[in-house]
Amino acid sequence: MSFSFKLKSHVKEGESFKDGQLLVDHLKGVRDIAIETSRMHGITGEIEDVINMICLCHDFGKASEYFQRYLKDEYDGNLKNHGEISAYFAYYMLPEPWKIIGFMAVKRHHGDLDPDRIFFDYNIDLLLKIATSIEKNKIELNEIYQQDISEFFTIIKDEIFLKNPWKSFKKKMKSFTIEDFTWMQYLWSLLLTGDKTQLIRGKAYQNSTNVYEGYVDKYKEKVKHALREKFPKIENTELFHIRNQIYQEVVEGIKEVDLQKDHLFSINVPTGTGKTLSVYGAAFQLLERIYHESDKKIRPTVIYTIPFTSVIDQNYQVLEDIFDSNGLKGFESFILKHHSMTELNYTDYNEKMDEATEYKNYDARFCVENWQSTVVTTTFVQLFNTIFQSGKNAVINRFHKLAGSIIILDEVQAIPPKYYDIIEQIFEVLCNKFNCYVITVTATKPLFLEGVELVKSNVKIFSTLDRIQIENHTASPIYLDEFSQIIIEDIQEKQDKSFLIVLNTVKSSLKILDDLRDSEAIRSINRKILYLSTEIHPQRRLEIIQQIKEDKDNKYVLVSTQLIEAGVDVDFDIVYRDFSTIDSINQTAGRANRNAISGKGTVKIYSLINENHSDKKFARYIYSETLLDATEEIIKDKSIILEKDIYEINKAYFKAVKERKSKDPSKDLEEAIAAFNFGKIRELFKLIEENYQKEDVIINYNEETQKCLDIIEEGNGEYQEVLNAWRVLNKYKVSVNKEDMDNINTLTIKGMHVLDKQYYDKDKGIIRTSTAVF
Repeated sequence: MSFSFKLKSHVKEGESFKDGQLLVDHLKGVRDIAIETSRMHGITGEIEDVINMICLCHDFGKASEYFQRYLKDEYDGNLKNHGEISAYFAYYMLPEPWKIIGFMAVKRHHGDLDPDRIFFDYNIDLLLKIATSIEKNKIELNEIYQQDISEFFTIIKDEIFLKNPWKSFKKKMKSFTIEDFTWMQYLWSLLLTGDKTQLIRGKAYQNSTNVYEGYVDKYKEKVKHALREKFPKIENTELFHIRNQIYQEVVEGIKEVDLQKDHLFSINVPTGTGKTLSVYGAAFQLLERIYHESDKKIRPTVIYTIPFTSVIDQNYQVLEDIFDSNGLKGFESFILKHHSMTELNYTDYNEKMDEATEYKNYDARFCVENWQSTVVTTTFVQLFNTIFQSGKNAVINRFHKLAGSIIILDEVQAIPPKYYDIIEQIFEVLCNKFNCYVITVTATKPLFLEGVELVKSNVKIFSTLDRIQIENHTASPIYLDEFSQIIIEDIQEKQDKSFLIVLNTVKSSLKILDDLRDSEAIRSINRKILYLSTEIHPQRRLEIIQQIKEDKDNKYVLVSTQLIEAGVDVDFDIVYRDFSTIDSINQTAGRANRNAISGKGTVKIYSLINENHSDKKFARYIYSETLLDATEEIIKDKSIILEKDIYEINKAYFKAVKERKSKDPSKDLEEAIAAFNFGKIRELFKLIEENYQKEDVIINYNEETQKCLDIIEEGNGEYQEVLNAWRVLNKYKVSVNKEDMDNINTLTIKGMHVLDKQYYDKDKGIIRTSTAVF
């Protein structure tokens, strides 16, 4: 005998109440999506009972007559609220170990989660009125929950029961473990994902298993062929063979590891040796093994993370090329790019049906920000926000994607050492309890997340390469004027060489740029001088980098800040670098003689001081004293550093960093986690420190920016159109010192500073009305 359900959970805009979605269908749909999603991650067994109950309870309060009238547009008072009564029902229904986590997840499935004393306060009169109203629908609810829930309507009247969640939390507070923290975020994330996905697509997103290492290998052969055509002699170079060797060792290494025991892997090889293709080969090989060998049939997500947005497009293009070379369709449900400048687009492709569905507006945003894709390319900021922006509904909804994932940390040395301890503890739980695997990629391996080295011959490779030598001129610090003259003379003397000059601050880089461009000596030999810094907007930076890579007829001189370092695939004969940390110097050195086809590259390190500010070293404005002191100690007696020496120098540096580590916030983070103080966790973990001395400025640079500004000013476009306009403008955004704002002719539009292109030099940056002293 079938039961006729009447209670509704949602009524779409323009839809009548009778056509709205049944509450039973929504609750069971959310439950099914959450459990299927968890199974995709290999998180199964008894925890499924907990997931089942949290999801079935989350909208219990919608059974009140007040909420049902709200759906009919007949009521809009506080009695329609359903989160709190649903949380108490979850607390009642769940087994003891999961009661408090279930209470918290359900109470805030429509908002942010910051548990404190106020979070557990309740309005007894409000709760009792809602409960009395819900009780009238007890027969239908008994059918939904397949049990008699009469006891709940009695126990909810007992203030002792109402106080229990706070008592339970208080008892546990300061003793929550990192595993508790991870389960809290995982279960809350599953509920949020199930709730929103049920309304958007009606079924769980499932990762594709159509990902194979052979795709990368095929593309690699295509790249090798292109290199042979471009540089006919490259096949005879040792570097060409080393790149092949590294790729083969990485793939074979993954084939041999013990998936039960080994979860952390490392690819520690010199810069310019094909790390990107090697790590994709490793990740795809690992994905194949996990899926086919696990009895849980895990469908991994590959999460490729990079420290800087400046190179994410370059990396993502490699991914697109890999899939395109193999005839695969690169819909967002297969491969996804996610960062602050990515336009919001999401198309779901059904492989079996060969059908594509495009999502729009809030639905598209959720699919993108929930990482509903098999291969995700994103930034360190987005990854660690997913973990440490705890309590933020809009971010934590994707936390579940870390389970059963393969996380790639490319340029892992860019993670601040002060966070090493807490990140290692989090990843230990993710790996041991949530089927996660981590691959770190770097030329300068820190003593951090140390796992199985996939390139067994990496020490030999470091000692074999002889592409560069580093000249250490830091013993006697010099002023910028003297540094300019040294460079000018070198450029004059070596007219057949390309030059990269890397400075530590924008203002010091502009000083060197002006000196070079104003030099009669440089003008007389007609050298092309380019410039990169954070005052060159991101879109223009890409144009400049592309120009350098494609124009082989000119020997460019590029003046830059340190943004050129990690992952930017450019190649120069001679590099000058203002003093910095060893890992940073090594990254800069990776831009010299990258392909080993022009003899030996030279990297010259100088220590530059600011004569306008008590001879302070420019490095001290950017890097921590601890890291700089460790670097100075290690290289002070080395006038020449060969490439073969870099591996041991890196080891010595990171050992010194570990010994000298400055105040470590990990202990404070552990305490905040133990108290489930999510606001404090967010406050303590800042991968990029907010600079309150900086102001963002949008450059109204071309027709694209003007169109976006018009859309935002008019404010009557679709949500997705307006959001994408903001994201496109991020490609034309620069940050400047607040003290300079009086010298910049900006307009204020919708709360943002906008600079017209007439006040912007595409080859230098913002044109100020007066020159500030640096």
